[in-house]
Amino acid sequence: MTAQDCRTDGEGRIKCATVSAADVTAVVNSYKNYFDYKVIEDSFVQQDQADSWGTPDMTGKRQVLMGPLSEAQVFIRIVENDDMPDYKPLMSYGWNGIEITVQDVETLHENLKESPFDIIGVPTYLDFSDKIYPMQAVGVAREVFYLNQVRGNLPDYDLPMAQTAVDHIFIMVLATPNMKDAIKFYTENFGWAQGNEYFVKYSVINKAFDLPEETPHYLSMSCVGRIVNNEIDQYPETTIKRPCQTKKLAPGIAMTSFIVEDMDAVKAPLITAPIRMDMPPYNGRRSACCIGNAGELIELIEAR
Repeated sequence: MTAQDCRTDGEGRIKCATVSAADVTAVVNSYKNYFDYKVIEDSFVQQDQADSWGTPDMTGKRQVLMGPLSEAQVFIRIVENDDMPDYKPLMSYGWNGIEITVQDVETLHENLKESPFDIIGVPTYLDFSDKIYPMQAVGVAREVFYLNQVRGNLPDYDLPMAQTAVDHIFIMVLATPNMKDAIKFYTENFGWAQGNEYFVKYSVINKAFDLPEETPHYLSMSCVGRIVNNEIDQYPETTIKRPCQTKKLAPGIAMTSFIVEDMDAVKAPLITAPIRMDMPPYNGRRSACCIGNAGELIELIEAR
């Protein structure tokens, strides 16, 4: 079978997750060696690009765009940034996880045991479905991955089957102080829908905050039709605002880029007027950024 993109660039599609990294090369090599990801482009952040992010001091920083061997046009962008020693994954609000569809989570778990990744959750079925079989690991840049073996669709949602061992991002995980307010941001500003709500024990959160194993947490999702793009988790009250240097990207998972059909229909205030850049993942299309309810940086790329 010839590898090809998993779907077209329609409303709400995740296009890219951006990771801040003090050592870009180390992160790139970890994705090459353990995810079989390939480099799409190795370049530098342009001034208008940095300004559109609201982070002018990122101008000139190295950025590497990587994607899966499946040729799915969904990417991880690693951007050079100063180290933030105070940053700890899963302890602050904002983008806290990158969910990737994988073919065999047990094999991947074995492969990651002797790797730069720190395994924080062994393969375990979810309480509410046997169609997703995930594990969790932290990468070199303290970015958290939910590596999910998809075994079929859910009653209300379509899930992507991996075409390669480690395929593409299909959900981003957002940590928020108020799940309902965070959902409202996406539904009111982009016209997306809210998915199902759950109140379930969440081992990754409980381990991070040293809570009893059975402690439940609220979570829901934003979706477009039967496609989920964000899992939105209500985090404990002791969660902190993410430490960040002024005019620079946040540490860890700094930003998520989504496709929108019509930039002019977006109701959220944009950091700058939309710009056009030829480099991927933009490919000449308009893009702009806004800030979500939990302080998360959101990049929007127009579909056409």
